[in-house]
Amino acid sequence: MEEATDLRKRAEELLPKVKEMDGPPIFVEFAGTPKSGKSTCIEGVRHFFRRTGYRVLAPTEGASKRTPYFLRGNLVAFNAWSACYAVSSILEARYHSDHYDVALLDRGLFDAFAWFEFLKSSGRLSDGDQRAINDFLMIEEWRTQIGLVVLLVADAQTSMNRENADKLIFEEGRAMNKDVLHGLNEAYKAVKEHHSAAFPKLIDIDTSQGGPSLRDVSYKVTSAILNLLEQRVS
Repeated sequence: MEEATDLRKRAEELLPKVKEMDGPPIFVEFAGTPKSGKSTCIEGVRHFFRRTGYRVLAPTEGASKRTPYFLRGNLVAFNAWSACYAVSSILEARYHSDHYDVALLDRGLFDAFAWFEFLKSSGRLSDGDQRAINDFLMIEEWRTQIGLVVLLVADAQTSMNRENADKLIFEEGRAMNKDVLHGLNEAYKAVKEHHSAAFPKLIDIDTSQGGPSLRDVSYKVTSAILNLLEQRVS
């Protein structure tokens, strides 16, 4: 596609200026509903920047790969661990001597705000504990590092259809059920409304059935990241 060729040319022409840049990488957080396409989009963006010569940090998502299995029965503990993993990933990329150009976070601070909003609204977290957690996540040292939030959401039925597409047994899980998925989508709306000033650069895309292809989403996100890099080096 001509557009993809233009995007690559733009990235390659920008690369020498980025390599001279002194400072932290551009941090991009991918947040949103399970099965909304976050992992696929991250891989598309990661592949593009690595193939065009950029140094990319893409930590394994804390929730699915790194969180201890014994925490999965308690969503408050599970998401507390995941949020702290996100903070540690931000600090790693911010101060690491490898000097990454782009850091892609699969679930980060914005996503943590949404999960704790959902847990409060469903009665599993007190107002006071949610405020304490939010205050920690709002600490400027790491919260202001997020240059872009990519929020991908899908309606509950679409998420469930994707979850069960290749399975022989259809069975709801702790998070993969319609009530939780609907509650999470409402929580994302609330976080966008209440914390928009903390995350001023946000791309919000509905990837439900009939929505844009994930390739188109990756293209849009990659272009937005290049915009941020161009602003930094100008």
